[in-house]
Amino acid sequence: MQLREMALEAYSRVMDEGGYSNIVLNDMIKSSDLAPNDRGLLTEIVYGTISKKLTIQFYIRPFIRTKLKRWQKNLLDITVYQIVWLDRVPNYAAINEAVDIAKKWGGPQAGKAINGILRNFEREPLEDISKIKSETLRLSIETSIPEWIITHWKIHHGIGGAAEIAHALNDRPKMYIRTNTTRISRDALVANLLDEGFSAIPSEIQKDAIEVKGEVLQSDLYQKGFFSIQDVSSMLVNDALSPESDDVILDACSAPGGKGLHALEKVPGGHVDLSDIHEHKIPLIEQQAERLDLSGYETFQGDATKKVYPRQYDRIIVDAPCSGLGVIRRKPEIRYERRAEDVDSLVDLQLEILANIKQYLKPGGVLVYSTCTIHQMENENVAYTFMKENDDIEFDPFVLEAFDFEGPYRQILPQEVGTDGFFIARFRKKEK
Repeated sequence: MQLREMALEAYSRVMDEGGYSNIVLNDMIKSSDLAPNDRGLLTEIVYGTISKKLTIQFYIRPFIRTKLKRWQKNLLDITVYQIVWLDRVPNYAAINEAVDIAKKWGGPQAGKAINGILRNFEREPLEDISKIKSETLRLSIETSIPEWIITHWKIHHGIGGAAEIAHALNDRPKMYIRTNTTRISRDALVANLLDEGFSAIPSEIQKDAIEVKGEVLQSDLYQKGFFSIQDVSSMLVNDALSPESDDVILDACSAPGGKGLHALEKVPGGHVDLSDIHEHKIPLIEQQAERLDLSGYETFQGDATKKVYPRQYDRIIVDAPCSGLGVIRRKPEIRYERRAEDVDSLVDLQLEILANIKQYLKPGGVLVYSTCTIHQMENENVAYTFMKENDDIEFDPFVLEAFDFEGPYRQILPQEVGTDGFFIARFRKKEK
């Protein structure tokens, strides 16, 4: 397959078959012999088209006057993305290749239909989004984030705040790594990365975090276990947890293990149990722990809503299943997969997990609840409901220095310091 046909195949797998964009692209690139520049262009087309889908469809809709098959609509999506957003791709090249693909996949008539739509689209000015009267629909089309999400953000952050969140989640994500401080200091890791030709900047947001550029996973430093890939907002869970050297800790919804292993790196005399509902993910946690050369841990499969855990814990991490609206920039397809009605069932699940887990928290122990979403029902509402339904649980303030914050919970918004959207709450179990 040529590059644009590969892009169509990847985009279709994600949007029509529920594939994960990163996995689909990685698998496709591994099985191809694309040059580095072409790999970059393939990734740009697929991620860009997913991220702009609603905007693209607003632009192209007036030019579609016949019934099209799903693959034809997908082909139009990836081609319009190239025409509108990719200056380095000449319009004629994108259109000609789209027509060739259409002929290959559907015959001469399919090619003729695609050619006509795209030639007409190219000749006309883009539809004016600013003329959309509804401010939520206008922002939805402008940022390609479904209107129900925009409406929720507007209720809680105002339309200006909703716009800031939506635009920030369309920015390219920064890449962060977490220093394995059992093996190396952050300063030494930065120096080693710079020596290898990578860009590496110590983060002011979290003391173990480094902002990097380049294919750092190819570095020997990664293979030797000196760092892990983790967004800096996720690392802040450890700041809220504040583990002590001999703590016994549970990471109840662990896979792929980042937060629990971060805690393990901070408790040289302690122990961390890492558990997850998906049995096939347990080896992934173990592989990371082995790569990092960590000890003092146990992994096991367990449904956090009903698991009988083997011991009582000083500290517990519940990084709960959630709608994931805070990581849209890394998983752009998630915005289209979620529905407003999904949130109610997620809230029930989150509360069910917390109700079971708190039984295994020692009196005086700390429980940190986190999500990678920006939705009040899954975040503040869950936190208050959990406390209201459990009279032995109370809020317990923590500090995030980079945000000049002290309090029992914090919603981190993506526009604040360029991180993923994240929520963290800290509770303490009352002494008997």
